[in-house]
Amino acid sequence: MNAPADRTVALPPMQRIAAEHLARSLRESVPVTIHGVADAGALQALRARLAAERPAGPRITLTHLVVKALAQALRSHAGLNATLQGREVLLHGAVNVGIAQALPDGHLVVPVVRDADRLGIDELAATAGELAARAAAGKLRLADVQGATFTLSNGGAVPSVRWTTPIIPLGQAAILGLGALHEAPAVRDGAVVARRLLPTSLSFDHRFVNGVPAARFLDEVHQLIAEPQRIRLGADTKEEP
Repeated sequence: MNAPADRTVALPPMQRIAAEHLARSLRESVPVTIHGVADAGALQALRARLAAERPAGPRITLTHLVVKALAQALRSHAGLNATLQGREVLLHGAVNVGIAQALPDGHLVVPVVRDADRLGIDELAATAGELAARAAAGKLRLADVQGATFTLSNGGAVPSVRWTTPIIPLGQAAILGLGALHEAPAVRDGAVVARRLLPTSLSFDHRFVNGVPAARFLDEVHQLIAEPQRIRLGADTKEEP
């Protein structure tokens, strides 16, 4: 019995653009990845509580809450929300978070939630949900995938995946990858207890972001996930000093 014949499949236009940008990013950046684990039990409980309190509101996911946490952390770690321009670093005033999304055909798109730090959680969830629906229907506009200052990539849909080495999108300082939320033993106050753990992988461009600032940013994200009562879930209209 003969083996199936080889066949050629054309890359969709958006995938070709992404491939070019990712290859250029690897050529031009100096990527380093650090890995960690966040205790996400309290965040999961918060998501459940918000769903119960807002039955008619937009569906809020753990990803949306992590976006709020990292956007808040980026306000105090501006070097991770930046772009290298020659010998200068552009610190972005806006926090525009790209949320990577796998399409049914396996390709990837990254719609952008603009001003993620200033949106209330309901507005953020509604915006992200609308973008995700348009992405799945193949109706994203070019403006929907432009202007990200930081990217979140969630590989948690595959239960066995823990850590990754995400590629930094062209023009950004860093990208945060999430693994699968899972239950595992952890030591708390000298006792072994079951915890809901969320693996994290932060890739950053070592040309202008050093290891200690990157680690401190990731640690703050972990702290906000573990203590989600510190996450500012309301709309923030205050100007930065």
